[in-house]
Amino acid sequence: MSAPVLSIIILAAMFLLATVLPLNMGALAFVGAFLLGSVVLGMSTNDILANFPGGLFLTIVGVTYLFAIAQNNGTIDLLVRGAVKLVGNRVALIPWVMFAITAVITAVGALSPAAVAIIAPIALSFAGKYKISPLLMGMMVIHGAQAGGFSPIAVYGVTVNGILAKTDLAFSPTALFPVELHLQPGHRAGALRGPGWQEPHVLQGGAVRGAGS
Repeated sequence: MSAPVLSIIILAAMFLLATVLPLNMGALAFVGAFLLGSVVLGMSTNDILANFPGGLFLTIVGVTYLFAIAQNNGTIDLLVRGAVKLVGNRVALIPWVMFAITAVITAVGALSPAAVAIIAPIALSFAGKYKISPLLMGMMVIHGAQAGGFSPIAVYGVTVNGILAKTDLAFSPTALFPVELHLQPGHRAGALRGPGWQEPHVLQGGAVRGAGS
């Protein structure tokens, strides 16, 4: 059996074990990497460790730790509520505020799932308060996270630009980010425009009705 096929099998087994059992997927990945490298490929410990992305690991740990502190001390909540106050009684702009804040958080280095986990509860609380469609608000948060995900200093941007740097392809580290930032609002509109779609509009009292209302 070839090494690529074994790698896929080990990866599938890792996901299965982490899903069924209370095991850390990162720890399982280390075990799988050493088993594949040493037993199957005959690599030395130094060779296996040489392939570990230390720079990316440090970026993920540092940024995640930073935003965990910002979330726990109320900084993120203060930022969101301050931004919502800026739009005043223009309630229809609140989903776009959530989009922008999530995009900024992701762009400066937070992982997209982490940014969504931080902003989504706050966004949905505003959706309930101002009677905005939860589907609309959730989609804006998710697409905001994706819009900022390919910033040159974001995890995904660092990963993609690092891979491209090892190839002969011509690329610009700053080119992918504005393209993704521009496309995500269109993706959001296209995703929501399904059966039963209604354009969001302001109701009496400032409430917003949209998809799923």
